Amino acid sequence: MRVLKVVAEGLVTSFRYPHFVQGVQLTFEMPPPATIYGHVCSAVGEEFDPAGMRFAYHFTWQAKFRDYEHLHFFGKEPKMNPFSRELLFRPSLTLYLSNPEFLPYFLSPRYPVVLGRSQDLMTYVVVKVIDLEAADRGYLDNTLLTLEDAARIGGHTYAVTMPRFLSSSRIPTWGQYAILRGSVLYPNDDDGSYRIEGEEEPTIWVDPEDDARHPAHPLQRSVIWHSWL
Repeated sequence: MRVLKVVAEGLVTSFRYPHFVQGVQLTFEMPPPATIYGHVCSAVGEEFDPAGMRFAYHFTWQAKFRDYEHLHFFGKEPKMNPFSRELLFRPSLTLYLSNPEFLPYFLSPRYPVVLGRSQDLMTYVVVKVIDLEAADRGYLDNTLLTLEDAARIGGHTYAVTMPRFLSSSRIPTWGQYAILRGSVLYPNDDDGSYRIEGEEEPTIWVDPEDDARHPAHPLQRSVIWHSWL
């Protein structure tokens, strides 16, 4: 399966958890799918039709901390509202896109490369087209899963509601996902026979060029595909 692979690294980022207005701004531990779509649009230079495109990603960070920010309000009397924001230190994103023809956009992105807030600058360290390989088994590591895939690995995740897509009029579409922090076999039992009864198992795609390996097994990292629509 031929795909586009992009690796981006930065110093700090934050993905605002919705519905918190004052006091503290929490962050998701993974970029929401809507954020990934915005990131791709930034490289392309405009919005594009996401129909037919799929994406997968692996995301890590070294530490979580809080910093103070200030909101400034200007009216009859200028006011300042301090609040605490959660930040992720040393984020690293490995992004896979099912459309390899997007390669030129990431080799020469139209807008500054950011992930999260507009000031969270990132750098592309890998941009290339690769061939994923089908495998009987792999492992998952620090990634976003569907709830169905979360069931296949028997736990090890926590459920979140994230914005899946943001329309041009800024109306969000929400989705249910599961965040995996750490590594787990996929499928996760010792003989690789873990299955969901009555459901056809998906093809397991692994990245043969990834140097990462499972800490206890000679397996390659798998990717879990998502769509924006």
